[in-house]
Amino acid sequence: MFQKTVSFRIFIIISAVLIAFFVFFPLLWMINTGLKPSDKTFEPYFFFGPLTFQNFINILTNVKILVYLRNSLFVSFASSFFATLVSSLAAYSFSKFRYRGRRFTMTLFMMSQAFPQAILLISIYVMMSRLGLLGSYWALLLSYITFTLPVGTWTLKSYFDAIPNELIESAKIDGAGHFRTMFQIVFPLVVPGMVSIAIYGFVWSWNDLLYSLTLVTEASKRTLAPGLVMTFMGEFTTNWGNMMAASVLVSIPVTLIFIFLQRYFIQGLTSGAVKG
Repeated sequence: MFQKTVSFRIFIIISAVLIAFFVFFPLLWMINTGLKPSDKTFEPYFFFGPLTFQNFINILTNVKILVYLRNSLFVSFASSFFATLVSSLAAYSFSKFRYRGRRFTMTLFMMSQAFPQAILLISIYVMMSRLGLLGSYWALLLSYITFTLPVGTWTLKSYFDAIPNELIESAKIDGAGHFRTMFQIVFPLVVPGMVSIAIYGFVWSWNDLLYSLTLVTEASKRTLAPGLVMTFMGEFTTNWGNMMAASVLVSIPVTLIFIFLQRYFIQGLTSGAVKG
């Protein structure tokens, strides 16, 4: 039996402290900056000095920020829902049906992850412009669904592979059609995996700046990330106090979603790792 020496334990403790420092210190610094008065933003003190909630009050009473929040919630929930639905249908098709071009399509799904998203923006921008979707939420929704689809499809396929075909055959014998079999029998069995993909899609769209800043330019339709940049960051001055306070507040929805759905999320990740 391997015996852990004192030096090894010290090394583990120091490593854990350093990792925790690099992970949590930026978050603590952001909160600290958000609590500082505007005239003391660059004062070198850390929670032990003049603190105020005025920056947070400014954000919560700013009508534009509330509009950006509403837009982000709509786009993130909608893209998460549709991405999960499309990924589920695609994964079910790849897992339970055999047809010409199936393996080639699956390979394309995997290869699509090899291209940087910044480069794909060029072709997506031209495509949305020609379809007349540029400047609308559909441009964002289709883009987010596109980037979530490969990961979601391959993740959910492992779940569907683990479901015995005999279960589907029994449903057919009882008179259930394809859609009834999928939505009432098969899909409920892969809820943890679907929740994992839904969270992944939500976080991806919630944190996106590049696509939301490029595809939607109308101020009333902006989401949070570009809205905060355009509101608090300028060419010559930046309101760091309000910016940091807004960053803290916009992280709350993602945190709450993970807290309430972490059981399904962790179960989805661990189950997907052992199912073949």
